[in-house]
Amino acid sequence: MLLQSVFFLYYFCLVFCLVWLTPKSLRWLPLLAASFFFVAYGHPGHLLFLVLPTLVAYAAARRLAALPPEARKARKRWLWAALILILGSLVAVKYVNFFMGTAAGVVSLFGSGWTWKPLKMILPIGISCYTFRLIGYLIDVYFKRIPAETHAGRFALFASFFPQVSAGPIERAGRFLPLLRHPETFSAERIFSGASQAAWGFFKKMVIADRLAVFVDPVFADPSGQGLNLVFAAWLYAFQIYCDFSGYTDIAIGLARMLGYESAPNFNRPYLSVGIADFWSRWHISLSTWLRDYLFLPVSYAVMRPLKQDRLFGVKVESWAYITSALLTMTLCGLWHGPTWAFVFWGALHGAFMIAGQLGRKRRRRWARKAGLTSRPALLRALRVILTFNLISFAWIFFRAPTLSKAFAYLHFLQLKINPSGWSFLVVGVLLILVLLGGERLAASDKSSGWWSRRPLPLRGAALALFVCLIILFAVDTGNEFIYIQF
Repeated sequence: MLLQSVFFLYYFCLVFCLVWLTPKSLRWLPLLAASFFFVAYGHPGHLLFLVLPTLVAYAAARRLAALPPEARKARKRWLWAALILILGSLVAVKYVNFFMGTAAGVVSLFGSGWTWKPLKMILPIGISCYTFRLIGYLIDVYFKRIPAETHAGRFALFASFFPQVSAGPIERAGRFLPLLRHPETFSAERIFSGASQAAWGFFKKMVIADRLAVFVDPVFADPSGQGLNLVFAAWLYAFQIYCDFSGYTDIAIGLARMLGYESAPNFNRPYLSVGIADFWSRWHISLSTWLRDYLFLPVSYAVMRPLKQDRLFGVKVESWAYITSALLTMTLCGLWHGPTWAFVFWGALHGAFMIAGQLGRKRRRRWARKAGLTSRPALLRALRVILTFNLISFAWIFFRAPTLSKAFAYLHFLQLKINPSGWSFLVVGVLLILVLLGGERLAASDKSSGWWSRRPLPLRGAALALFVCLIILFAVDTGNEFIYIQF
């Protein structure tokens, strides 16, 4: 179901009315029905892939909570059995062709005639997001960070909440389940705030991201002879995917707020980052913190625990732990985004950038002192932001290209030669980016000062109505799906 479709508008208006007409104690009912309908819309079988893992997680968590702490082996068996079953559904629909195709390719190197015919798979909507929600919930219950949820309906709503189920934010049970138990009361100010954020999200998607795609898509489709357009396309794609994904997040957060629930933040001006690790603390925050807590830190502890000495081959044990954890975490992050070697390479590249940034800190500080930049912190920060943005844009090439070979072909055609074609789209793209930066600057300043939020509600309502008219007027194509829906 397209969020920017007229059908979704009618659907959300109906859900909105039902939610606010329902008593607080029963509000989960219309929301759960709406969420199940959203997942099943178009492909009713998708609902099965949501319901079964949810039941597994619910039952396993109740069992984990019932077992005494001293029953460690039994608790661990329940945890691993549930994790395997939940991850198995994700692997079955998303990765079986990738793994089997890779295995067939490896076997063919030894002269075997075995080939793998790809199975026709339809990826259930939101399966990556709710799988991570359920896994995080089970691990938190296992370590007794949170109690097991006893209300099956509210737990199912936590897994399937329709504004967030497609592409996040990936909520934590410890934060979101209490909100479902104690929903907010009706507030015109909260509803207006949510509608404003959702409108800004639609603007970023339908006006900025989709219009940047008009320049970016043809360049990536045929990079030969494009010259410097390849550099411009990589830069513009960085903003396209940001506006597309953060636009979806703004819509999800805004719609959830209109229904009475606050979502976790997911973006914090990531292209102002001063390093790749800083970028991942600002980009897709709910995913990056999930990976940090449930993968990066456990792997780090697992690497350091058996090593008794301070150094190994002259390198600190802490550095070995960081290298292993960063490379594994980011490679799996790339694989999470999609079952292609291009995504795997993209993730591993980010891991390599993070490792280089961590191990080269002292050397960078010496260079900064020798260049006299330590006495000019604003200039030093600007240079770090520019370098980080270009590293990220370079990596986006592997994310955007359909295959790893086509990504390298894109780099092969890179030339410092001006191509006169597409300059009008390029100028429009730059102007749109300036509008984006200005809008986010105003939003950040208003969040701190509250100047606009103190204006009379009718005035802000009229401005919002005018803004929606501008979105409709300048939208490129209301049929373009969000990029991150496919992940």
